[in-house]
Amino acid sequence: MKILVDPQYNPELISRITSETKLAPGITCAKFLGAKGSRTQFEKLYRQDFFGSVDRKEIARNLVLHANAMNMVTGNLDFSQHRLIVSDGIYEPNPDFEISELNAGAEKAAKTLAKQFPRGSYGKGPDGWVARVPLYTGETPSGGSINDLRRTGRAIGYQLIDKNGKTDPRKSFDLAVFWKDYLDYDKLTLDYDTFDPSGDLTCSIILEMPEVSTSWDVSYRYGLETTYNGALQTVNELLEILPEDD
Repeated sequence: MKILVDPQYNPELISRITSETKLAPGITCAKFLGAKGSRTQFEKLYRQDFFGSVDRKEIARNLVLHANAMNMVTGNLDFSQHRLIVSDGIYEPNPDFEISELNAGAEKAAKTLAKQFPRGSYGKGPDGWVARVPLYTGETPSGGSINDLRRTGRAIGYQLIDKNGKTDPRKSFDLAVFWKDYLDYDKLTLDYDTFDPSGDLTCSIILEMPEVSTSWDVSYRYGLETTYNGALQTVNELLEILPEDD
């Protein structure tokens, strides 16, 4: 299937992708950079000296599909009394590093070795000159995991918020069914949990999209599942779970 993209929202026609790059009417990349209340920037999420270079255009192409999904809800009278928010945006690994000292012998050798590592430095240690290099010890998402897909904008988590500022499980189920029937996607997960300190039932919808190439040719798998407190409940169908007092 070939995606038709409005030229003004086509990342391939933009010289530099930033947080302010528009993906759809009223939606920029910033919408997906972190969760609500903790927005960040591409530069902080993808620091080249820590995690290597990143193809921002690829990320933006993937996010165009999510922007279109959000716009299907905006203005829809069935959800006009609720707000759709991004609860789990682009994933930012914890930037944990440990400084390791590598024995180098002479000062020149220590300087040369330090230059081979981002943020490397050198100095004199108890046993001679050493190169001090930061080694990443944080999480590296496994390939194909949700966090790995979130790193490239393919997976995004959403919540439908009511007038009281809480997720609405009933209406969230309606939204999941709406997206199931009218949206193209790779996988849709209806995720319930009671992890909130109050014990209230919280509902999120995780949308996974295919990788979007420069040709905008994609194929969709249309997977479905329901989870509750991290445990799988249904596959290939959606299960509605309601608060105990309903």
